Amino acid sequence: MNLKHHFASLGEAFSSKTLVQPLLEQRLVEFNQSLASFLSIDIKSTETKRILSGEDALPHSLSMVYAGHQFGGFSPQLGDGRGVLLGEVRGQDGLLYDLHMKGAGPTPYSRRGDGRAVLRSCIREYLASEAMTALSIPSSRALALYDSREAVYRETPEAGAMLLRVAQGHIRFGHFEYFFYQGKQAELDQLIEYCLTHYYPECLAAESPLESMLIEVVKRTARIMAKWQSVGFQHGVMNTDNFSFTGETIDYGPYGFMEDYEPDWVCNHSDHEGRYAFSRQPGVGLWNLNCLMRCFSKHLERDQLIAILQCYEPELQSHYDVLMMSKMGLDSAQDVYALLPSLLSILASEKMDYNVFFRLLSRLEQGVYTPILDEVVDREKMSVWLERYEAVRVKSVHAWSQVNASMLTVNPKFILRNYLAHEAILSAERGDYLPFRRLLHVLTHPFDEHPESDSLAQRSPEWGRSLEVSCSS
Repeated sequence: MNLKHHFASLGEAFSSKTLVQPLLEQRLVEFNQSLASFLSIDIKSTETKRILSGEDALPHSLSMVYAGHQFGGFSPQLGDGRGVLLGEVRGQDGLLYDLHMKGAGPTPYSRRGDGRAVLRSCIREYLASEAMTALSIPSSRALALYDSREAVYRETPEAGAMLLRVAQGHIRFGHFEYFFYQGKQAELDQLIEYCLTHYYPECLAAESPLESMLIEVVKRTARIMAKWQSVGFQHGVMNTDNFSFTGETIDYGPYGFMEDYEPDWVCNHSDHEGRYAFSRQPGVGLWNLNCLMRCFSKHLERDQLIAILQCYEPELQSHYDVLMMSKMGLDSAQDVYALLPSLLSILASEKMDYNVFFRLLSRLEQGVYTPILDEVVDREKMSVWLERYEAVRVKSVHAWSQVNASMLTVNPKFILRNYLAHEAILSAERGDYLPFRRLLHVLTHPFDEHPESDSLAQRSPEWGRSLEVSCSS
């Protein structure tokens, strides 16, 4: 395994040397072979196994320092409190990817914490990151999962675990906030140059490389917000230290995939004020970008920064329009505007399962509304909407069956319902990883039928709807 250490070359102001501390009787229980092949990592190699597990110390492994706005309040120094950046490896696409171990033990930024992760949170992140990737949403990936016999104390003792994560980059908005508010201009300039060189090299040829890079960051953030909204995903902790500068979904904590359509749904039990509610996510994305742009107030004029931020809304709207056109089988954004608001109103009043509805819509036959009508109370209201929808669809230049087939490739049959993750976790805690692997398989192929796993596509049972997730892991 050919590890690079470009971030370590930035110097001590950016990180602290930190070693992975293996857990008691640690075991490798899951390994992402397809991702490993893409990264040219041979898990059968004894040397590779020892490096990835932390048994062999890496001279350049480190934990990053950064700041962040957390639930609206600024924390001037945060950092990798339980994460260690092992280094970077080159993928088959020629790009470098970070290897980052979660739950690796205490770091200088643990803030009196133990630096550990529990099996529960590692399984949830493994499932979510791979599910998001299968839904074509930029995300960190899961490469390896380790469990152990070491007890980690949260509300109660839990099994300690580590998760080896892969991402194009782990630099967050909070990295820039840290150096800006510390008044460390030289380090801020160094970080800007690093990001231009490693993540946005195409911007170096622009008249204003920084301006060009920030426009791309804004657009990537807008697109990821649109993608989250289109599939009903809620991050749960949209702090600036959890927002990726490379436009990836990172730091899966109390996330959720929306089931019954509720615009103001809050998946994080710790978010008492609903700051990061589903409907507020696009606005929070812009708020976080505002925080980021302040960090460049000594590099660019105020009007330039405003102009950069003004790229956000049209990018988000246009990308969301394209996504919803595909989900609904429509030919134009105007058709989406004409049909989507009233549909969402019906879904909200009926508390209908968001993803189940779109999967049923993908199979809708002309004039045959029964499969959808059987899911609602107000059949007349839904029938009127379906008639309007059909009137628009029949004008398409594409055959009805062809459009349905296309819709089935973007509307998943399987999503990561909270109760499914819960059941997989309970089994894993007993030493049985079969439910986890079975669930992982359908989540990484969410558009396929998998008739043998139909039970994993069903709505949550009543007990599963009351499960809560929080920031306790």
